[in-house]
Amino acid sequence: MKKIVITYLFYFIYFYSKAQGEANIWYFGTNAGIDFSNNEPVVLTNGKLSTTEGCATMSDANGNLLFYTNGVDIWNKEHTLMTNGTGLLGHLSSTQSAVIVQKPKDKNLYYIFTVDVADSNNGLSYSIVDISLEEGKGKVIEKNVQLIAPTAEKVTAIRHKDNNSVWVITHKWGNDEYFAYLLTEKGVQNSPVISAIGEIQGMESDNSIGYMKASSDGKKLAVAIKGKSLFELFNFDNLTGKITNPIALKAEEGELAYGVEFSSDNTKLYGTTGSSFNIYQFDLKAENINKTREVIGKTQSWAGALQMAPNGKIYISEYAYSYLGCIEHPNKKGLASTFIRNAIDLKGKKCQLGLPTFVQTYFDDLENLQKINAESGKKIKIGEVFVKTILFDFNQFVIKPEYYATLDELVEYLKSSENTKIDIAGHTDSDGTDQGNLLLSQNRSKAVAAYIITKGINKSRINFKGYGKTKPILPNTTLENKAKNRRIEFILIKS
Repeated sequence: MKKIVITYLFYFIYFYSKAQGEANIWYFGTNAGIDFSNNEPVVLTNGKLSTTEGCATMSDANGNLLFYTNGVDIWNKEHTLMTNGTGLLGHLSSTQSAVIVQKPKDKNLYYIFTVDVADSNNGLSYSIVDISLEEGKGKVIEKNVQLIAPTAEKVTAIRHKDNNSVWVITHKWGNDEYFAYLLTEKGVQNSPVISAIGEIQGMESDNSIGYMKASSDGKKLAVAIKGKSLFELFNFDNLTGKITNPIALKAEEGELAYGVEFSSDNTKLYGTTGSSFNIYQFDLKAENINKTREVIGKTQSWAGALQMAPNGKIYISEYAYSYLGCIEHPNKKGLASTFIRNAIDLKGKKCQLGLPTFVQTYFDDLENLQKINAESGKKIKIGEVFVKTILFDFNQFVIKPEYYATLDELVEYLKSSENTKIDIAGHTDSDGTDQGNLLLSQNRSKAVAAYIITKGINKSRINFKGYGKTKPILPNTTLENKAKNRRIEFILIKS
């Protein structure tokens, strides 16, 4: 989550979307896994998936695991092979072996679109999972329906402008044609939108390798072409499915482009190169994007996939490495984006080259959710610090009248955004017993919840919890610091 340092009295309101929990859980590499359900990643070691490259994971809207796949086999939520869930037409060495798309207006059916390895006869196919079968563990009810072959090792998905249907995009092998298939509530439409544009992909296998991603707002498309040491950027029309306006973004000769990802505000594009271990940033707001290319980090072995997470950070796989890398602040320019190579210890599991491919719209709310900053009257974006102060006296949970105005502003926002819920977290300093602090923090969050309810916000939109002394924002070493730790935090959630 993006954090801005404030040098005066403050507390943080973290603002992010958890409504799109479908992307909360990742399984990838050699039995590696991550859970973002609590915003920051928790390492999972129970995954059965092992793959060199492409993979996909699907959770429900609340972030509960449904199933995951390497494009060949499917594991259910209990980490056993799904019924009829073997022999899909992806490949363990296909860059983007699979992407999972829920059928519009159907809570039970999921389409797994698979892409085979370069210049194979299988190309882009789909299989259908009915998650309601087998006591909720799911079953494949239709398998390996071919759409087009051969294809490059690329597939991405983005929601249609109607906010219901989903575009699934791939690239034909051996030419310059992109194929955009529309999945509607009636199923996959048989007539794809074809855009002949950009570089030829294929002819040599390396020219079909590399990721393709849509921007989360559905307006851009980016691809990596390994054999040409090249990234390409396009405009995408999520109403018509047409791709236009190609821009070639060059790496150095022989660098072997591989991963691509947009920042959550869609102003930056990131790309990885395998042989040079570089992580590049391009500023998409610049008049000459190529001139903004900057190395913001390096791995020490092959730099693989880049993937946006629900917390707004971009994670990076490094071949055969037991840590996951991270771009902490991907909306920031240059080195301020902050690459950390050893960001997440995978606890004995390993990255390979791939990370899960998702419907990119899942990450759109990271920047679309906005609220009014009452300090300045301007709109701010998710993850920015909202400078407000609600603190408590020692051992007290009564709200001071001086903070009513702050809470009233929050109430007005909730009234104007009826699809937003709120989590209220209470905190204490370190004085007193653990049990006493826990109870005190619970009473603080409960008091704030009660105030908001009396102002007309339905209690079903409010959750409150106390954390005691476990989450200080400053060391409890001075009276001033302790006062700042006796606080309330809000998390606004788009439902």
